[in-house]
Amino acid sequence: MINCQCLPECCQKQRTKTLSEKLIQRLQSWQETLWLLMALLTPLFVNLWVEQQFEASKIWLLRTLIWLLVVIWLYGWLAGLRPRQLPSPIGTLLIALFLILVLATLLSPYRHIATFGTLDRAGGLITQLSYLALFFCVATQINPDQSRHLLHVIIIPAIPICLFGLAQAAGWQPLPVFTDARTAITTTLGRANFTGAYLALLLPLTLAAAQTAVERWRQTGYWTLFVLMLLVIGVTQARAALIAAAAGFSVYFWLLALSKWSRAWRWTSALTGLALAGGGLLFVLDRGLLGGGSIAARWTIWQASLRLLWPRLWLGYGADTLELVFPAVYPPQLVYYQGRGIVVDRAHNWLLDWSLSYGVVATVLLSVLVGLILHAGWKQFIAPPFSRSPVSTREQLDRRWLAAATAGIVAHLAGNLFLFDVAATALIFWLLLAILTAAAVQNRPSLPQPSWPNRARTIIFLTSIIIWGGAVWQANLRPLIADAYSWQGTRALNQGDVPGALERYSAAAALQPQRAPYHTAAALTAAQLGRFDQAEASMQAAIALRPADPVLYGQLAAVFAGQEKVAQAYRAYDRAIALAPTIALTHQRYADLALRSGDMETAWVNAARAVDLDATDGVAYGILGWVELQNGRLAAAEAAFEKAVRWQPDSADFYLGLATVYYQQGEIEAARQAVETSLRLDPDYSPALTLQLQLNDG
Repeated sequence: MINCQCLPECCQKQRTKTLSEKLIQRLQSWQETLWLLMALLTPLFVNLWVEQQFEASKIWLLRTLIWLLVVIWLYGWLAGLRPRQLPSPIGTLLIALFLILVLATLLSPYRHIATFGTLDRAGGLITQLSYLALFFCVATQINPDQSRHLLHVIIIPAIPICLFGLAQAAGWQPLPVFTDARTAITTTLGRANFTGAYLALLLPLTLAAAQTAVERWRQTGYWTLFVLMLLVIGVTQARAALIAAAAGFSVYFWLLALSKWSRAWRWTSALTGLALAGGGLLFVLDRGLLGGGSIAARWTIWQASLRLLWPRLWLGYGADTLELVFPAVYPPQLVYYQGRGIVVDRAHNWLLDWSLSYGVVATVLLSVLVGLILHAGWKQFIAPPFSRSPVSTREQLDRRWLAAATAGIVAHLAGNLFLFDVAATALIFWLLLAILTAAAVQNRPSLPQPSWPNRARTIIFLTSIIIWGGAVWQANLRPLIADAYSWQGTRALNQGDVPGALERYSAAAALQPQRAPYHTAAALTAAQLGRFDQAEASMQAAIALRPADPVLYGQLAAVFAGQEKVAQAYRAYDRAIALAPTIALTHQRYADLALRSGDMETAWVNAARAVDLDATDGVAYGILGWVELQNGRLAAAEAAFEKAVRWQPDSADFYLGLATVYYQQGEIEAARQAVETSLRLDPDYSPALTLQLQLNDG
């Protein structure tokens, strides 16, 4: 006989269980949606209404999504969604890496920059910890079906990026972007080498998608995209991307062949591949050094960076701080490879970058963590079910996708021996690490669920939402709004509205007072309006934030020079040179100020030092020529002006100097030819017109 009094209680329990299952399913769906949004939006997102349109904008968006994922993961765990436990070595390394990154940042001499990153990179501690949080959340929750879905979606942004890259290579630039890139190909990544690196990372995934697609139209689409990616990588001419592509292909096909080989042949092939890879890298270095291009620049940067490494070997200088410490060891020959005024903010090698940012301990921890994950993935190819024959169709699909993910990780590491992470590549890298980890821990037990009452869970969730909102506002939205003000200021300045530009730059600085570039922009704009007190105050605010930045002292000197405060300008230049003694451009500008002030001795010393550091600086040679001419050393002046017009052939002033030397030496015909060239470059140049009259009268 059924007890009817028990029915309501049983129904209530069943109803509660059903609601809990629906909530868990909903939370799982929300997490997967966030993974997919990150993979789709981060590579494609470009904010046209801020100054930092590419990298920083992507970081602000990505961090917001990652932190929201953390909140949902936490609530899911509290509500009964059981995440898997990570293997103890991986979990321990993750915690150790977290702690060492925090410690390195706390002990950094530039703590604010190390925490939040620079304005253009935004790659500080907060960003790096966000990547670790992303890895943990995905690795403990994603299942094989979700992994395949995510890997398919990761490929999708390559379609518009490839088409955009080819259009730009053909001369069409549809987006009004700000960039200092030297090539026309920026796509949505900002530079050609970033585009190449991103596509090289996706090549193994696209290859796996083409090989596993069932429908003919999908196969055709993936193979077409694969060819397009190879074409765009070739057009970018990025060596790092080519190296990454070669490494990715090699690892992909090697992993697929492992199950057919004996243990001895596996090790033989692995060692042979490593030897070939090492030889290939040495060949690339040798050819690059002979060519004197980007590889030579990287080699020069590596040598200088090693000099910086030893003083802070264990904990580094902090993330995004290299541009502040590199000027002290700036190798002068770097101008021949990169040009003048280029700031070095990355070592272009992930091992050096991590060591300089967080120390060798963090670099070793990261290397071991990645090595363990790759080893766990490698074991999937030599252990059941992959090693037995025959295998099911599902197992073959899993094997190809895992091989592609592993190959993508290796491609990223290989390419970053000559490059560095950006938001799009770092995101895919950590997602692939998470997918590979999840595949290796599918059968591990779940984390224990906390036994807290529903009210406590609700309070924790609401508190997390409030913290998330505050963090997003402070770390992502405030920088976004400030950069929008800066963008408006730059537009106003380009349109001739200097007061409007100053107002907007000041608003940006007020919203983000720890950002030196906004204070600098306000200072230089105020100087144009003759508001020198405001300009000096803004420059001093910028210098207080970055006291080791020689560029800021050079800009302060320019502000002083505009007021004819020569002594203060001299002191600012002296400070800049003390911080970075081998940067020729600072000496050149110092010499120019001294020449205009009639201080020939200071002008000569700095002009001579400038041409000694940079033998291709036509402006410095021109200044030296005028100094020598004023001192009556005609032979030295002639030699200097000849080099000046060689390296600066569009300067009417330097041709005038050469004509003056010829005139004083009695070489009238040569003087006429030189002054004619000067007037051809600038028909209204009055000193040249005066000399021409003297020559004609003579």
